[in-house]
Amino acid sequence: MESFSSPALVLKIGEKTIKMPVDWQILIGEKEHGDLETLPLTSINDRGFNAFEFNPLSSFRPDFLPIEILDIYHEVVWYAPRLKNGQFLCVPLDDGPKPRCVYFVKEISRNCEIIDYSQAF
Repeated sequence: MESFSSPALVLKIGEKTIKMPVDWQILIGEKEHGDLETLPLTSINDRGFNAFEFNPLSSFRPDFLPIEILDIYHEVVWYAPRLKNGQFLCVPLDDGPKPRCVYFVKEISRNCEIIDYSQAF
């Protein structure tokens, strides 16, 4: 685990609300298209993006949930697993044994990256 301080965004993903560091990126996509992309959280700005939602342990198909920014916090202390460059963090949206999950990445080689879904899991 690592500890760091960072501003935070409060995100509404579907009907759930979560808080994430402002400098992270989220995995987005569209139901009609096969490509998934990483997008900086600061680029969401009511542009109609959909978060990729998938639990690889209990789901057989992904879903795509609307995402929007609700609020900003100036400084939050975070505790997160130490990730290598390009590794995704699976964040559950629900409690329970089979939660819906969305994916975030802290550091990636490029600003927007296209992800091959078949190689992701």
